[in-house]
Amino acid sequence: MHALKAKLIDRYQQASIPQRFYGAALAVYLVGFVLFWKQGFTALNNVSTLACALIVCGFVSWCYPFLRWLHGAWEKPLAKTPIVILHLLVLLIATACARHAVSESLGLPPQSFDLSVALLALLFYIPAWLGVLAAVILPFAFVGWVVALLGLGLDFIWHQLTGPFNGFGYKPVLKDRLGPVLFHCTGALMGAVLLTASFGYFTENFSPTFKAVTQVIALRSDFHQAPHYPGVQPGEWVHPLENGYIAFARQRDDHSTEFGVRVQTTDAPEAVVQTFASTKSTISALFAGLHDTLQQWLAQPPPAN
Repeated sequence: MHALKAKLIDRYQQASIPQRFYGAALAVYLVGFVLFWKQGFTALNNVSTLACALIVCGFVSWCYPFLRWLHGAWEKPLAKTPIVILHLLVLLIATACARHAVSESLGLPPQSFDLSVALLALLFYIPAWLGVLAAVILPFAFVGWVVALLGLGLDFIWHQLTGPFNGFGYKPVLKDRLGPVLFHCTGALMGAVLLTASFGYFTENFSPTFKAVTQVIALRSDFHQAPHYPGVQPGEWVHPLENGYIAFARQRDDHSTEFGVRVQTTDAPEAVVQTFASTKSTISALFAGLHDTLQQWLAQPPPAN
């Protein structure tokens, strides 16, 4: 027993940081299968999530030297050009996400809401990076994973077929070389899936609170009081649209804001699109929702064994 313990400690000390993460993930998986027989799929799902996180951490630690090289390559002109192009691609994706958010929140074409789109593009810059990194990592990870798996399978088959003949002098070295590659590619695949899911969550699922914030941003940045503009009523904020239409916003007696669109004439009928609450009411509703969510989470009974 002491010899086995000493051997495990020695292997742990000789292993690199990514290999330690991968070893910990395998150990967690084994514990998860043991708990599965006692607690069912709930324990297995929780343990599998932890193991996947450890594999992703191992891949990130393996990529750390490359990130340091990338940081140092910024001073070289040949490396600076593709990095700048990548940043421009991310900025374009962030702008597209911001325009989609403005369209979803206002129900109007976002082409004329320049300041609103620009401000929201800054918010979508990091989520856009998640999508770009997933798009870059996913194909390389998938191809590497398939190549490593095929190489390990062919190496095993050749070793079994030529075993009685001592392998014709061949030593199965691919196992030692492709084994870590398989773990790296698995971590990259899991990381790419996580990045893709995060990108979709941040750029597609717009909550009512986010839409209210977008409406406030549009009202404060792209709507203006223009009492001398044709067809503008007193107390209105307006934003001219294309094809002779104009968007307006006016404050009601309960301090909410009425938002709508009409033809740009003095006597044309108007259509109220929607009404959203004041900034104070929006913030109060946000904190009330967080309080209710926290109370529901605390009131949940513990999972049954």
